[in-house]
Amino acid sequence: MHRLFYKIFLWFWLGMMVVSATLVVSTALTHSRSEEDEQWREKYTLTIDLRAEHAAELFDRAGALGLQGYFGPLERRDPMRDFMFDSSGREVLGRKAPPKVLRVLGRMAQVPSGTRQFFARARIAAKKVTGPGGSTYILIMTFPPQQVLPSPLLQFLFEDVGREGSIRLIAVLVVAAFFCLWLARHITSPIEGLRRAAREIAGGRLDARIGDKVLSRHDELAQLGRDFNQMAERIDVLVTTQRRLLADVSHELRSPLARLNVALGLVRQGAGNDAAEHLDRIEREADRLNKLIGQLLTLARMDSGVDLQHKKIFDLGMIAQEVAVDADYEARSRNRAVKLRASSRCMVEGDPEVLRVAVENVVRNAIRHTADRTTVEITVETQSNSCMGQAVLRVRDYGQGVRQEELAKLFLPFQRVTGGDPQDEGGAGLGLAITRRALGLYGGNAAAANAPGGGLVVTLQLPLATGE
Repeated sequence: MHRLFYKIFLWFWLGMMVVSATLVVSTALTHSRSEEDEQWREKYTLTIDLRAEHAAELFDRAGALGLQGYFGPLERRDPMRDFMFDSSGREVLGRKAPPKVLRVLGRMAQVPSGTRQFFARARIAAKKVTGPGGSTYILIMTFPPQQVLPSPLLQFLFEDVGREGSIRLIAVLVVAAFFCLWLARHITSPIEGLRRAAREIAGGRLDARIGDKVLSRHDELAQLGRDFNQMAERIDVLVTTQRRLLADVSHELRSPLARLNVALGLVRQGAGNDAAEHLDRIEREADRLNKLIGQLLTLARMDSGVDLQHKKIFDLGMIAQEVAVDADYEARSRNRAVKLRASSRCMVEGDPEVLRVAVENVVRNAIRHTADRTTVEITVETQSNSCMGQAVLRVRDYGQGVRQEELAKLFLPFQRVTGGDPQDEGGAGLGLAITRRALGLYGGNAAAANAPGGGLVVTLQLPLATGE
């Protein structure tokens, strides 16, 4: 989203900058420099006239020594430098003139006496005068060159565009930057709200909606927000209805099952040996159905979020140890074992019973799929990252593993994998789904991967309790 914000901002700002720069530069380039040159001529016209007349008179009367006494104080006070030539082209004070002065001298030698000329680019003013004794002289005044800026870009801005034009350009760019920043924020902030609401709905908060700040706008983004809210309300109704239906149906099936078990017990009392096998089958199926209903009720309860009301801080390692002891007792009847290989103190926050069920589901699933005479291994440890610490519980079996394309489906409801104990009829595929939902209630996650050498490793992660 920030990339979209910066893209919009930069494109708007660059567009404003190009337009503004084009206007300022084109205005500056079409504006002739003759006005500046004319101002320079007007400024020094009187100066060159007075100085030329006085220098010619002083040289005829007092010679080079008098002229030197006149030029010396002037050149120390002003940045200009004066050169005076006689009719033969000799500098009367014997000073060496630079090439640009000699070029001006050649041009002034061809003009009549009393003529003044300005060479704006070279910053030179010259006048041809006749002294009291009738001799002709040429006075050439040189001015310091304009300051050359270190960068051609700066020289272009401050010389060709001018200071006023550069200041205008910078002011326009600063104002345009603030305007484009506001405009980009005005466009992208509703999109950020939509993204945040969509993320909350994906995380299970079906009551997330777009706020009035977006809906009060009079544009397409406001309409998009209203359409999004309608979609979210429809999803909320559908999911809530589905959860309620699932919970109600599961709950209502409990009573017929209880009566079925009672009737089954009564039939056993009067039935002969021939019916025992069929009655055992009925009893097993009733138990499986009862277990399935219990899992469905557990899943519906987690979806409703009621388990969030019973949080407390406890040691996940102790839960893992208790589950390992109980599961090992069950696994021995199948010629398998469960061992807690390593455990460290991992204080987490949540409902201990809910998370116990989550761990039991993973361990019992591993018992079903591990090979005979193998051990399901459980490890518990803490890990730290840049944000916060995590408790990590791993359950590793030594079964056939799972095909790579089926790993992502393991934690979805009613997903079952083949393999494991051929005598085990398996479950309904709800155990691992319940595990992931349980961990998700408390900010955790579950993942599975095939282990090197065969088997499956299921990793459960939970954030450590605050302060741990």
